[in-house]
Amino acid sequence: MAMFTQTIIRHNTRLLKTRTLPSPGKVLVKPGDTVGPTAIIAKTDYLRESPRVVDLRAELNMHIPPELVDAMLLKQPGDSVRSGEPIASFQDEKGGTKQVLAPCDGTIQYVSKIDARIIIIEDAASMKPMCVVPVSQILKSNPRWLRAHVTVKEGQYVREGQIIAGYPEADDFRVVYAPISGVIARICPRTGNVTIVRPMETLKVAAHVAGRITDILPNMGAVIESFGCYLEGIFGVGGECHGVLWVMAQSPADVLDAGDIGPEVDGKILVAGAGATHEAMEKAVYYGAKGIIAGGLNQKDVSKLSGQDLGHQVSRNSRVRRGSGRSSGSMQGLRGTQVPDSAPNPGFTMIMTEGAGFMPMNPGAWNAFNQHHGKVASIDGTTRLSGDMLRPWIFIGSVPAGSIPDHEITQTGTEFKKVVPAGKPGVQPGQRVRCVRQPYFGLWGIVEEVIPGRIPLESEGLMEAVKVRLDDGTLVEVAEANIEVLEQYV
Repeated sequence: MAMFTQTIIRHNTRLLKTRTLPSPGKVLVKPGDTVGPTAIIAKTDYLRESPRVVDLRAELNMHIPPELVDAMLLKQPGDSVRSGEPIASFQDEKGGTKQVLAPCDGTIQYVSKIDARIIIIEDAASMKPMCVVPVSQILKSNPRWLRAHVTVKEGQYVREGQIIAGYPEADDFRVVYAPISGVIARICPRTGNVTIVRPMETLKVAAHVAGRITDILPNMGAVIESFGCYLEGIFGVGGECHGVLWVMAQSPADVLDAGDIGPEVDGKILVAGAGATHEAMEKAVYYGAKGIIAGGLNQKDVSKLSGQDLGHQVSRNSRVRRGSGRSSGSMQGLRGTQVPDSAPNPGFTMIMTEGAGFMPMNPGAWNAFNQHHGKVASIDGTTRLSGDMLRPWIFIGSVPAGSIPDHEITQTGTEFKKVVPAGKPGVQPGQRVRCVRQPYFGLWGIVEEVIPGRIPLESEGLMEAVKVRLDDGTLVEVAEANIEVLEQYV
């Protein structure tokens, strides 16, 4: 069955935006506080995840050829392990058994036969802030010689698997690897140990929208109340950002080019008409624009800027980054402009209100953006076209001033999805539809015929289908499940 969609344009809307941490932390606001988009709502400190490396040669104090590794393993890649659980064993010539124990809770990710190492992805809940490596014990050397054997310095950052100490022998060279990533906190010649400390990182959650705190979620976050205009687009790439909404086009059918973009776009969310060229968006990224909203954008241009295929069912929170002068992000040759290879802007969100390709923006959205030109807007380009569907959204809001709202939204990105009422007929000839899957993703057209029964399509499956006359005049057969019927603007 086709999807029946209402394009959402809601003025005078009360937005209740919940902002939470992924794990418990400290909430920094209280009910009644007024916040802006950059205000920090909550924060938490956490340990950066990194694999644990178990060096079988060091643990068993013996040379292990690659062909012996499999026979020693008690666990295989994909297996879960608990701290202290045997993961490998070896029976010596005297009949004794030596075991290697898991240093942490986690899952075995990989086993290197050449290096005789087991890689364990540690469970976040059981991660410890530091690891003490008994270097002198592993090397069988006097602890007083520890500083002569180590290859690192205190304060140095090391990666898991990096050599941190070595000791030459007559026929061999013993080495000690860092079991975790972290900072060398201490090298102790008295005990012969090297202490590695995992760096703590702080995760902060910003308000993202301007408003007033209404509720506190203990240890997790808060609910923000804001009042303004809410819109949902069709497809987006990029994550959350905010900036001054700036209408750049003169009409909803205009296409921005590089000549329209200058330093004045810094910190702004640009509104184009029908679209923007790749050069225009590239130049906007360089000058510090936060994002762009247009009727449609060229799929190849979006892919170049984001490194993501626009036809995917989920648009991830891609970061648009500039690279060297040879990359797609280079500004060389833009109307003769020469700019440095580094760019000040780390991310750029792109939202389409109509579909793929240059398409005039619908009048409702165009009028709304013009009405709020120059105001601060919050946007999110995250998109999901299947399953728990999600659309990109734009909100131009402020602190509530006691007005009575016409609408209330508690879940952004989901207002578009309306269940077809009981008894509603299916797709009908003459309806305007949009294709939501390849090979016609994002293209608009008019239904000319509903094909009876099921027919074979390019997917080699038998499906209910319709004949659609695309806007370029091409007549195509599309599975009914792959089209979206636009009913009205609300």
